Amino acid sequence: MEQLEVIKWIVRKLEEVDLRYFITGSIASSYYGVPRFTHDIDILLAIGVKEAVEIFNLLRDHGYISKEGIAEALSGSGMFNFIHGESGLKIDFWISKGDLFETSCFARCRKVEISQGFFAFMGSPEDVLLHKIYWDHLMPSERQIRDAQGIIAVQASRLDVEYIMEWAKNLGIKEKVEALLTEKKIPNLE
Repeated sequence: MEQLEVIKWIVRKLEEVDLRYFITGSIASSYYGVPRFTHDIDILLAIGVKEAVEIFNLLRDHGYISKEGIAEALSGSGMFNFIHGESGLKIDFWISKGDLFETSCFARCRKVEISQGFFAFMGSPEDVLLHKIYWDHLMPSERQIRDAQGIIAVQASRLDVEYIMEWAKNLGIKEKVEALLTEKKIPNLE
């Protein structure tokens, strides 16, 4: 089973039980920017304990998932993973902290066509860009910066620069964002 098929499979599973989610990470940056191979699928979830039990029950017969890992994610680590049995691909589930930024991300996520006739929720290009730069801020990574540059290059003037700069300031990454946007000469940069 290829990565795209696993994405379709997990989206169907999440939507089957009406869980709030959106795809983020390198899958999303490849969708909006320059495609690259990635070993995992990142999904942000808005869940509590009840929904965590649903996810465990939904996935336990289809690969590896740990109750303890989910409990740790809910109590602070913020992330648990699932290894899809048939393909061996890893899905990293990030649990929303419910802060203002993630609330905004959920409000702005959009349903996009990821394959002919198949739609899934994905973070907005602006929010994916901000996440990439924020992760580089926490753990410097040339790959995160290249993903961000790819989004800027492909999306160019379609990006909501005012929104990006507002959140960049709030997230403490304003200088990095300004440097990347200036490098690509995006209009409307204050």
